Parts: sequence; structure tokens; C-alpha cells
Amino acid sequence: MNRYTPTERLGVNTTERIVIKDFCWIFREQSIVDVGVDAIVEESVEGNPTGKLIALQIKSGNYDVIGNKITHYVTHIHYNYWLSLSIPILLIIHLPESDKTYWQHICKNNFIKTNKQWKVEIPTIQEFNKNSKQELRAIFSDKNVTGLAVDLYRGKIEPDTIFDLSESVKCVPESKKSMEYITNIIQDLTQTLKDYHKEFLTFISQGLNSKDAQVEASIRGLGRSLNTRSIRLETEIELFAILYSTGLFAYEQMTSLYFIDTQNVEVLKVAIEVMKSLSPSLIEAMENFSGLKNSILKLPDSNTVFNEARSFLLEVISLLINEFSEAKRIAEKISANFTNQLDTHSVST
Repeated sequence: MNRYTPTERLGVNTTERIVIKDFCWIFREQSIVDVGVDAIVEESVEGNPTGKLIALQIKSGNYDVIGNKITHYVTHIHYNYWLSLSIPILLIIHLPESDKTYWQHICKNNFIKTNKQWKVEIPTIQEFNKNSKQELRAIFSDKNVTGLAVDLYRGKIEPDTIFDLSESVKCVPESKKSMEYITNIIQDLTQTLKDYHKEFLTFISQGLNSKDAQVEASIRGLGRSLNTRSIRLETEIELFAILYSTGLFAYEQMTSLYFIDTQNVEVLKVAIEVMKSLSPSLIEAMENFSGLKNSILKLPDSNTVFNEARSFLLEVISLLINEFSEAKRIAEKISANFTNQLDTHSVST
């Protein structure tokens, strides 16, 4: 499987040309750290590398330009991964139709929280071209910075980096525990709605309606219950995103580094199966989320407290579906990367 579609490849090629031709800097595409980072750029002054680096995440496609900005939406998973990098990172967006390229510094101050995820806005005045060179100089890392992306660029993996990766891989089972906790909350919510439905049928059999005090109290109680679980889910999905992104990216990197060092294809085969094993549970979870969402949508409008609680829960469920969908996509991409390494090795041998 190819790493990029033709459209993605166009964005990478255009960015590389600008970096090399217009900036006279060094551009190195990444072969391992590639789910969240596409390339590392090193500053060069009068042909002399300075050791100062910056990472690039390159996107290419038909983005909408609304007013004077381009908006790129980011999941919690990528938000946490990008902010954990040891070197600065730029988001590069290439628009093939207009053949224009834009950039934004990915940092905490440039993220905007939405109801479901995060977004980064890129002003259209920030074109990635020779005129942006001076602005980018101020973003480069210190030349003494360390970390996996830096080690890979410099061609030497420090022992501390290996130990850090080994510890980070432990986040994978922790992310599974987080996913199980989320699933339990969803199952509890589903049962709560079933119990409420039975109670409401009892009220009807007693000749009560939504205006009766007992029914209103029950609806308010349900609203409070939905709110409580929504808050727990919202908190847990952020923890899941941190654990999943940290663990999976570390696992990808450790596996690739081990394979490069040993050329043992068995480690790739095991890793491919590990990545594939994640999809069924993620798919099942998303089906449960969607089922709960449909059940909630069927609930009748009630008092203000309940309606607000329902809206909040629907937003959280949409967040869950979005994050788990991204988690599945990342696992599939990592699996494809391992398969590509395996195929390349088979051809060469």
C-alpha cells in the first residue's frame, strides 16, 4: 500500500520544493514518525546547517477558504500527540486547485476548542513561500533539543530515547482500560434509558402525564443522571486520547526501529496483527455509541434541564465517535506502514 495518495504526494512535493529552493534549507521526509509528522526541516545559513529543526505535518486537498482563513479540525488524539513533540511543528496546507500553500505554527495558543474537538485556523496571508522565511526562523528549535524525531534526523538513536519509547508503549494497555471504562459508561447509560422508559410507561398506565409533579421530578432526575455520565465521558475521552496517541505512536516507532536494526520480519508480522486486532473493538464501541445516540434522539422534548442534558450528551457522543474513528484510522495507517515495510523487505531480498 502506498504511503500517500497522489493528492497528498503533491502537497509534500510542493512543500519540499519551497523549503529547498526558496529557503535553501534542508528537507528530510520521515519514514518512521509519519502518522503525525511528515518531514523534518533543518535551518541552513549560507549553506551551513545550524542544527535547529522544525517538524512539518503536511495536508493537501480541497479545503474551504472562508473569509480570510482556512480551518483544519483536529481530534484530541492528534492534539495531544503534536503538543508532546520535543520540537516545534508547523501545519502545512496545500490547495491543489489554486496551487497555493499555507502554514500555521501548531502550538497551544493556536488551538481553538470546539464542542467536539480542536481546530487550527490559518490566515490566508500566511502563505508558505519565500516571504515567510523570516517568520519561520523565530520558530525553530534550539540546536541542542533531543527526542525521537531529532534522533532519527541525526541518524543516531540515544539510549534515553529508547527507554522513553519503551515506557510510552505501556500506554497501549492503559488506553484499552480507558476504552473499557467508556464502554461501561455507555452500557450503563443504555440501561438507564431502558429503566426510564419502563418507568414512563408505568406513569402512563397510572394516568399521569409530563405535567404531573412525579413525572417532572423523574425527568429532572434523568437529566441529572445524563449530565453526570456526560461529564465522566468527556473527561475519560481526553485521557483515552492521551494514552492512545502516546502508546500507539511509541509502538510504531519501537517496532520500526527494531526492524531496521535486526531485519527480523516476524516483529512486523506481529505488529500488523496487533494493529488489526484494535479495529473490531473500536468498531463495536462506535456501533454502541451510534445506537445510544439514536435512542437519545427519540426521546421527547421535556423540561429545560432535561433538554440541556440531552444536548450535552449528544455532543459528547459525537466526540466519542469522532475520536474512536480517528483511533481506528491511525491503527489502520500504522498497519499499512508495517505492511509496506514488509513488502519492501520481501522485494529487496
